[in-house]
Amino acid sequence: MKKLISLLCLAAASAVALGGSGVLPGHFVYQGGKAITDGHLRLSPIAGNPLKQRIDLWMTPTSSSTPIREYAVEMTKKLHVVIVSSDFKTFLHVHPALGPDGHFRLDQEFPAGGPYYLYADGEPNDGDHQVFRFDFNLNKPGSEKPRDLTPTGREVSIGPYTVDLSKAKLTAGGMDMIEVQILKGDTPAKDLHPYLGVPAHAVFLNSQDLSYVHVHPMPVSAGEVNMMGMSPSEMRKMTVEMPDSSSSPPNMMLHVSVREPGTYKLWLQFRGGDQLYIAPFIMTAN
Repeated sequence: MKKLISLLCLAAASAVALGGSGVLPGHFVYQGGKAITDGHLRLSPIAGNPLKQRIDLWMTPTSSSTPIREYAVEMTKKLHVVIVSSDFKTFLHVHPALGPDGHFRLDQEFPAGGPYYLYADGEPNDGDHQVFRFDFNLNKPGSEKPRDLTPTGREVSIGPYTVDLSKAKLTAGGMDMIEVQILKGDTPAKDLHPYLGVPAHAVFLNSQDLSYVHVHPMPVSAGEVNMMGMSPSEMRKMTVEMPDSSSSPPNMMLHVSVREPGTYKLWLQFRGGDQLYIAPFIMTAN
């Protein structure tokens, strides 16, 4: 019964969004964060194609309806938008442009219909990190499928690369330092380049409550710095942006702080040669 009610609510929200006349409210989902703004999303189909949507996102102070117009640049962008299908098989990471009216807009084509979660991740007014989740359905009401949580272990192969983690267990309420090594064949990869100014990019989603954790690996030399007690935002601000044309090291360190136990899916993005790769992992936090 709970699942049926959830699907009906999702379908209703979808009808409003796809009609282009309604605004979806965001759910604050940043682990360890505090909501100081409200998030808003409007979706409008383009040229009658339900799989191609105009995304319109904005944040407002909790006491106002006026869109915020100033955002900090974080990892080379003012807003990171992560779109995940409800079964966790599709992962998109895109960056809409900020207009003078405080709205972020982007035309996005989706690979298929069905339920999706859209995460808007930014720092409005150079303030606290704000992440909102929006739930909607494209063209297939009631088509939610079980989430793909097939165990991966510590090693995942993607294209010509193998990504190896030092462990696949997380400590809920603590800090985990996870070594990441990217191999090409049997040797450390030598053709890696920065993505968004850093060696790689990582998003963790809690499969139970869909809460969000966003971190990125640092070179091992930087990872040796004592970062215990630092917030994820403080860690990110310590990072020196790397030019896209520079080389990235094959050995990195993830400083991961999850607040909640459960099963997480990690999408690790890195740039090998001239392509962007996504290595998915399933991790548990106790």
